[in-house]
Amino acid sequence: MKKTWVIIPCFLLIVGNLMAQSKAVWRGNQYQIEKGAKIRLGVDNDKLGEALVNLWNTVHPEAKGVVEYMNFGAAGGADQITALQGEAPDVALVIDGEVGRNFQSLLQLDKVITDGAAKFAQEPFYSGANAGAVIKYVPIAYDGMAFAWNKTMMEALKLDTSDKNKDGLPDAFDTWEEIFDLAKKWQTSRPTYKGKPVTIVYPMCLDEVWSGYSNLTAGKFRIFPDKKAENPSFETPEFLAGLEFIKAAADAMISVEANGVKTPGASMVWRWDDALNNETAPFFLVGTWMDVNGAETKGGYDIKFGPMPTWKGNRLSPFVKTKGFVINGFTKYPSAAHELYRLLYTKEGLQTLVNNSAYIPALKKGAPNTPNYRNDPNKAEMSVAFAFNYPEPTLTLPKNPAKKAMDGYYGIGLNLELRAVWDGEKTPAQAQATIVDLYKKWYAENNK
Repeated sequence: MKKTWVIIPCFLLIVGNLMAQSKAVWRGNQYQIEKGAKIRLGVDNDKLGEALVNLWNTVHPEAKGVVEYMNFGAAGGADQITALQGEAPDVALVIDGEVGRNFQSLLQLDKVITDGAAKFAQEPFYSGANAGAVIKYVPIAYDGMAFAWNKTMMEALKLDTSDKNKDGLPDAFDTWEEIFDLAKKWQTSRPTYKGKPVTIVYPMCLDEVWSGYSNLTAGKFRIFPDKKAENPSFETPEFLAGLEFIKAAADAMISVEANGVKTPGASMVWRWDDALNNETAPFFLVGTWMDVNGAETKGGYDIKFGPMPTWKGNRLSPFVKTKGFVINGFTKYPSAAHELYRLLYTKEGLQTLVNNSAYIPALKKGAPNTPNYRNDPNKAEMSVAFAFNYPEPTLTLPKNPAKKAMDGYYGIGLNLELRAVWDGEKTPAQAQATIVDLYKKWYAENNK
């Protein structure tokens, strides 16, 4: 009978009380590969897994076959619990927010790795996911959403798409005031595109509060700015300004139904894929996992990327996380695992990542291992846009470190209050007061 291992959000949490001691042996310019080593690499798609195994076999023909990959699903899904039969990954791709909660099950990285990572790893993801000098995680790619606009659609609608200042946004629509004015104009003169009326200017999301976070940043709000789990800053004027932005968007009718009635708040759900694949709106958000190139090829249109437009001079900022690799603390071959880890973060490793997945490397500007985007200009544009995103906090509750502070943001029914503002059932101030009370209650109940 095979053993069953339990993977908690993207990586292994093995029950046991003895972890593998780091015996990584550095020799010359690589780590020693133990005799008889077998390393399993956990990734979230087959194409990437096969490419990384091929890279290992090319770089290490003397150790061909040592590395094999396993696809254990979308790495980093919140509260995802996956049971696997047999051996678990020795090296696994994980989301940064889960590292802290599973820190004891991971192997501390060797100094050669961490010294190299300090030269290219993007802050604050690198330090935020680790524990001081104890480094067990190195970010490798962004996981988030970037602002997008459909150039082909806009030109067909006779909208100016020139970008003379080269900021990634059309000059005529680099503020939300301008986008809202367009929405108001379309109420009296509804345009059509490819034979269908355009009823959505921007498919703002209220019911899915991860991608909807950017709405709340219109007044410079940033959640947990002082890195204290008890203080999400919901009571601030900056947060109130974000709620007022949602009201302004509702007043501008940026999303209406076929009959011209404002889209109900309960219907302001995840519509980003529809905007990308079916051209339902000229402005929208695109996630790093979404197939932009495939949509463009199939539909024959051109999608452009840039930072989010400003509102009253303040630039909106979506969440962004990172994914990176960790080494299983119970691996039988820590040195070979380190050699695979080292290879994954080389320029060749990152180029393999870029060429065989939707991932965009999260690197310092001018990092020596920066890959090229010659075959994918969309990734180059999205990479620039991510410089304006806000890292999703990875804080845990002080008395309950198994619980993330962001669980409060996601679990207090915030979406219902945002809906109420959009629908006009509550004023921004009334919704703010409720949200403040909801988080205080949640924190008291969970910080035990």
